[in-house]
Amino acid sequence: MTLDILRMPFPNKALQCYVLMSIWILLLVAGIYKFLETKQVSPEPTLATELFHNLAIDVRTKRIFKICNFPNDITGGDEGIILSKKWTLKGLIILLRHGDRGPLQYVRNISAVNCGGSPSEHLNSYKKYLQNLTSYEKISWSTPGSFHGFPLLPIHPTQCQLGQLTMQGIHQHLTLGGILRQSYLEVWPRLKNLSHYDITVYSTRYRRTFQSALAFLRNFLPHEILTKIPIYESQSMNFCFKDCGCPATEKLTKYVMKWLNHQLKSHPAVAILSESTGRSLFSPGAEQGRLGSDPQSVRDALLTYICHSSSLPCETPFNCIKRQNVAGIFAYTDWLNHQKWKDPHWRRLCLLRSYGLIRHIVQQMLHIVSSSGPFFVLYSGHDHTIEQLTTTLGIQNDPLLLRFAARIVFEVYQENRDIPNNEATGVYFRVLSNGKDVTRQITFCKNVLALENKVVLCRIEDIVRFLHDDYFSSLNVTNFKDAC
Repeated sequence: MTLDILRMPFPNKALQCYVLMSIWILLLVAGIYKFLETKQVSPEPTLATELFHNLAIDVRTKRIFKICNFPNDITGGDEGIILSKKWTLKGLIILLRHGDRGPLQYVRNISAVNCGGSPSEHLNSYKKYLQNLTSYEKISWSTPGSFHGFPLLPIHPTQCQLGQLTMQGIHQHLTLGGILRQSYLEVWPRLKNLSHYDITVYSTRYRRTFQSALAFLRNFLPHEILTKIPIYESQSMNFCFKDCGCPATEKLTKYVMKWLNHQLKSHPAVAILSESTGRSLFSPGAEQGRLGSDPQSVRDALLTYICHSSSLPCETPFNCIKRQNVAGIFAYTDWLNHQKWKDPHWRRLCLLRSYGLIRHIVQQMLHIVSSSGPFFVLYSGHDHTIEQLTTTLGIQNDPLLLRFAARIVFEVYQENRDIPNNEATGVYFRVLSNGKDVTRQITFCKNVLALENKVVLCRIEDIVRFLHDDYFSSLNVTNFKDAC
């Protein structure tokens, strides 16, 4: 019929164009109506039984799995590569993010997700070790104190409990501890003979950070001293110690939240995607509207399924989370984190929240180089801890920075002159983020010392000067009290 109409003679070209345009609009509307029709004759295959790991076909989707940081994917990096008589590795300071955990909010089909991970000799050996400890020895962490009564392992070996470490998370830190031990054994002989007096460990008061620290220490340190090491509680996720109270951070947090909301409103397609994904993702009683309007919350919850090779949930049999939805959420949040890294309010917020931790790290560096110890310091924290510290140091945004079982390592070195008594002439440090040397990126390391193999060192004098003279210069004040 359409062709017959087109063949009919028209008195002028204008009328012919009008008729053609009208027919085209009618066809377009009919097509859209058909597309939006709720009753589908032949629906797309749902993802209710399709595992997300089948998606790993291109660079973007493969990168999503790297955030999970599966135990078999954890490898050594540039840690401990300075092996020279000119340098002595004096000590280590390590900041960890906890391992794989359950979701922070209630999500659909959580009982069907297996968070136990793959069986391994590491896990079996560690379980037997802890069983023997609790049977025959008195453990400092089980005595009255901050972590009294904390289980040493996840209570349910296969379940994904809300906010709790999984057995996969335990496996990650056992693997990481063993890998870093091998990286440092040759360059840092002291590691073989460390006593509990040489070690200080801090953890936030969460089971997931406490259990992550234990698993890491088990394979990093000599086994015989593990039970003697005291683990101190940090009352803040920021490890702020004595420099915690800061009213200005509340105002800056509001600015950052306002900026984040503005970014989302500027991307309405992402807002719709996040909301629709959230409806299929979060349980009906879990404030779907509020959580679905936050792409970061959606991203975090999605990892529960992605990191455990589980099928993605559905709101209805024909309304499941699609693979392209997942890729879209991760692409937006990666972009958002990169933009946030450049936002002045965010940088000021990180500056204030990280002050106590950086001050404490500098104190530990000075203890290390003065040979008074401790010589190994561990902070077991969270993604926020790492994100704020690296932002303050000027380390560039990296989409994989905040992976589960992420690590930031400070190596403290002393230069040795080839003169009588092996006199020390300088003290330096380098920083590694998930095995990558990022010392050059640190804003206050202006005159780095270049060694072989593109290795660089920053003077401890530079970080001391930054802390005492320049830390608050961007805020036009000179101390923490005035900045807050």
